[in-house]
Amino acid sequence: MTVWGVYAIQGRTPDGRTVAENDKAAARWFVRWRVNEVLKKRTFRTKGYARTFRYQLLRAKLMGWDADDRGWPVDPTLSSASQDHRASPEAAPATTSPSTRSFASYCDDVWWPIMGPTFGDKNMLGHRRNMRVAMDLLTYRPGDPRCTHPAAQPGASILLSDLTADDLRLALVARRSVNDRTRAANDRHLTTAIARGETDISLRPIHASAATVRAFFVTLSMIVKAAMQSGHTVGDPLAGVAKLAPAPKPTRVTTRLVPSIDEVFDLADAIATLGPVVDGHPTGERFRALVLAAGTLAARPGELVAHRPELIAFGTATEPTVVTFEETEAAVYDRETALRGRRTRNLKHREAGDTRQVPAIPETAGALRIHLERGYDGHDRTFTSPSGRARLSWGNITEPYWRAACERIFAGSSRPALVGMPPKTLRKAAITHWLDAGISIYLASDWAGHSTDVAELYYAGRADDLRQRGRAPDPAASPIRSGSVALCVAQNDSAGQRHGWTYRRQ
Repeated sequence: MTVWGVYAIQGRTPDGRTVAENDKAAARWFVRWRVNEVLKKRTFRTKGYARTFRYQLLRAKLMGWDADDRGWPVDPTLSSASQDHRASPEAAPATTSPSTRSFASYCDDVWWPIMGPTFGDKNMLGHRRNMRVAMDLLTYRPGDPRCTHPAAQPGASILLSDLTADDLRLALVARRSVNDRTRAANDRHLTTAIARGETDISLRPIHASAATVRAFFVTLSMIVKAAMQSGHTVGDPLAGVAKLAPAPKPTRVTTRLVPSIDEVFDLADAIATLGPVVDGHPTGERFRALVLAAGTLAARPGELVAHRPELIAFGTATEPTVVTFEETEAAVYDRETALRGRRTRNLKHREAGDTRQVPAIPETAGALRIHLERGYDGHDRTFTSPSGRARLSWGNITEPYWRAACERIFAGSSRPALVGMPPKTLRKAAITHWLDAGISIYLASDWAGHSTDVAELYYAGRADDLRQRGRAPDPAASPIRSGSVALCVAQNDSAGQRHGWTYRRQ
């Protein structure tokens, strides 16, 4: 039996330095692994291909696959002719003449059967959707001078041998006007308005966000690069195309709108008054602790969905309450692949079994205690649906509870843009407040579950700006003033360098 050992992806700069996988200076990426104690290494020109190959290695380790003479995994479900193509998407052999293989047929017959099974559920749905949109957009237009081949007629999928950068640029521009959700909503609104006899009908503009267009380009570039490596294309159709779908630049933290700690509490109080009254309490009361957990513990929405009551260790007069997060959960539905139900995964950027612990402020600890005492938990989950009979779904509570509470707090304020903020903004608010209050960037990163590089890129700018203006006091002082919250930081060296802290509202 083959014994596998798989290590993390690392990057390499043009000058030969080894850096982290997500380092912007990386120009190539390599994967190291062991096969029966023999160290192997493989380098890739794109990070996506490196991740795909590492995923195959992890599958081989989990399922006990054998290795070939190169040390690459051998999938027993595939024929020997397709092993190289699946394990090496950058070097896939050409399967047909470039003069007859169209973009659509290449996607359906070659690229998706090979790459589709390597994606996780969410990524699979996104890449498949982008692939099919690309198949619809990359067709010959009327009057195209290339329409001389019997297979190259107006409306037909463009042959890979005919594919040019202009075709891809045109597809990216057209993708900006594709939004099925908005179109469906407009159709429903139009049908209802016509049935009512209305004549003054306004429809929402149909456009895709910059992030959606960028995701479309990522999928499109993966397909085209694979076709190029297979010898199906002429030249480099991707030359200069990326400029039309630039990667988003991180906004300055000083300009990012996040709720203050007081607004987090106000939002929790507002959501607790919403919904019908059941057993003497509005149904929104069961979401008060949810909002405080998100806005003070920096929990991701999926981590709150998967959270269980036994992961809360209530403290004492001298010890803080500690909340542990160990999984994230989301609902996934796809009729085509019969994918239905919820799936639970490891914490983001963590291995299986990894957890993170966050000390809770007294107000959040008290809200969680009341939450459990009133029986708002259930189904082995800390947070549930409004009825309490199903697991929490952010999609189901967004309009009647979350959006209504945001409108109540922010609609008439000086920052009305926060009315439309998603629930994940509360995580950013918590991390930003930690740094503003004097928490070490290393400790805050440990609580938040991300690297210090992420903290410096997205959050440290604001904290540094405050320190330069003299607004952050000496971290050794206690209490530390931050807005209307007093933060007390205590270090207990005799307890294994454990850090405990508490908030108290004024």
